[in-house]
Amino acid sequence: MDRNENSAAEIKDIAVASYLYATNQVQLLGKRRLPNGAILFQFTPKAKAEELIQSYWNLNALAIQPKVLYSAFRDIKDMIFSG
Repeated sequence: MDRNENSAAEIKDIAVASYLYATNQVQLLGKRRLPNGAILFQFTPKAKAEELIQSYWNLNALAIQPKVLYSAFRDIKDMIFSG
């Protein structure tokens, strides 16, 4: 994906990416595969994504229904293994 890395928050952690995806407060732009095979998921707007990431790590994350979160987790995993 040819996007300016400054325009999107990039996250490698599948749990955090799933949380961001499940919140519906940010948009998943796509993914970027690094030379070592790791995948970075890109979310916009960057500032909102960073705010959500901070709240995740500070244990102040938004409450999300388990079914929504697990569905987001499956979608993120599918994106990893779909090439």
